[in-house]
Amino acid sequence: MNHDDLEIKDLCLEFSTENGRVRVVNGVSLQIKKGETLGLVGESGCGKSVTAMSIMRLIDTPPGYYPEGEILYQGEDLLKKSENQMSKIRGNDISMIFQEPMTSLNPVLRIGEQIEESLFIHQKINKKEAKEKALEMIRKVRIPREEEIYRSYPHELSGGMRQRVMIAIALACDPNLLIADEPTTALDVTIQAQILELMVKLKEEIDASILFITHDLGVVAEMCDRVAVMYSGEIVEQGEVYEIFASPKHPYTQGLLRSIPKIGKTRGILPSIRGQVPMPGTIKEGCKFRDRCDYVMEICHREEPGFMEIANGHHCRCFLYSEEVMKDE
Repeated sequence: MNHDDLEIKDLCLEFSTENGRVRVVNGVSLQIKKGETLGLVGESGCGKSVTAMSIMRLIDTPPGYYPEGEILYQGEDLLKKSENQMSKIRGNDISMIFQEPMTSLNPVLRIGEQIEESLFIHQKINKKEAKEKALEMIRKVRIPREEEIYRSYPHELSGGMRQRVMIAIALACDPNLLIADEPTTALDVTIQAQILELMVKLKEEIDASILFITHDLGVVAEMCDRVAVMYSGEIVEQGEVYEIFASPKHPYTQGLLRSIPKIGKTRGILPSIRGQVPMPGTIKEGCKFRDRCDYVMEICHREEPGFMEIANGHHCRCFLYSEEVMKDE
């Protein structure tokens, strides 16, 4: 493992509830290599955002608990760092672009002040230098009239401009890792394409790695080098983007890919995955996808499948590829 990589090992996250602790992330392992973009894909409620917030240590403990696992960055476990140590890493080494720019930006602070905030925290810099850097970041994210934007409040900007400002804040200190949590969800298709193109260019400029969280596999195909598919708090398939799109193995991944609208096929009902993601803690044994799966077998109700390598670097959590089950068949 390169010290610039981030590696998550067997991460488990539980929340305290009235009925005891409920596990929402179960044994997640991921590695994000220097300079690559890893897509983390799944429906709402699969555990993508809480995994990302765990990397940033933004989940309060309690009610959150980490009974198992490590989050290794530069050879050190972030879960063991103090809040003071994490405050030096957040925004400097690891930055995050949140889903909703309107609620993530402070409505009573001007745009310039919000970009400068991380610069003052992490860099020995005076007010004049901070303003120059803030204006430079506004230009970098392709927003015109930078002086005017610098003095503006968030409510005076469009959704696309606010998202660009969020990117400017995240990249102000040239982080090694950028976590983008569905950064284009609330934007129209044209602005979404511009934001994605901008992120690719800026990533190349600062040679950062990106963890790109989304439910849109079309975006993954355009943005990512590798993809991890998450379902009910677990990684169910992981591999190179081309391999996953050309030969998806897990029934959930296959269902997600079937659900993508295709040009020229406008008639009929768009295929979908029946049912919904189970509430955390409701399935105590067996495969968590079994109630929505077209290939469910008797073993799926009794045992949980392991995470198997079925090709070079391509892993899948499904009994369809278990040697024991294949022999029985």
